[in-house]
Amino acid sequence: MQRPKSAVAGVLAAFALAGSLLAAAGPANAADDGPAPAATASQPDGKDKGKAKGNSKNKGKGMCARVPRLEERITKALDRLNGDADTRGSIARMEVRVKRAHARNHDEVATFLQDRLTHRKELKPTLTRELRDLKAVAAWCAKKDDAEGGSGS
Repeated sequence: MQRPKSAVAGVLAAFALAGSLLAAAGPANAADDGPAPAATASQPDGKDKGKAKGNSKNKGKGMCARVPRLEERITKALDRLNGDADTRGSIARMEVRVKRAHARNHDEVATFLQDRLTHRKELKPTLTRELRDLKAVAAWCAKKDDAEGGSGS
């Protein structure tokens, strides 16, 4: 008597699934039998990779290295926001676009553009504050470099 191929394939798939579950459960049960090995924070030769100690020094160097690029980005964004009506992304240009939309009775577009204008106006003091804070960080970095001997690296 022959059995349908789909029935045989189903039985084989069930055996394969059961076998894989049992194979995965074996090592998992074996791991529960003994105590877990103690994790060490340092390498076998005793050298620590700086994860526990000296980490603040590395963070300071990374942050200080990023200050000039961040200052440049913020200054560029502020220059764009403060630009005239011909400057893309400026507050003045967005005000002109809002007025033009109102004049053409495009109320939905005017509302959308007004929301964008409000966001840009809110962004300006935030970027100004961030630039001021970044200058304080740059001064801290300069003082820290002078205290370390002026190596700068």
